[in-house]
Amino acid sequence: MRARDARDHEAARIRNYELANLLTFAQHDPKKMPGYKPVSAKPQPASDELQQAKARGAMILWALQNGA
Repeated sequence: MRARDARDHEAARIRNYELANLLTFAQHDPKKMPGYKPVSAKPQPASDELQQAKARGAMILWALQNGA
């Protein structure tokens, strides 16, 4: 995405957030409106080390229960 497109997209997000906030204030309780979060960097992929350790432990337990 080009820098200009990114700026335009962010401006549209802010405008839409403000419009939704005004509509919510006019019709409902404004405290229920979620806070605006600016675009951030892509999240880092989560490590699957915990899932691998759990699977490894389950396989060891299974092997011990089967008399291996």
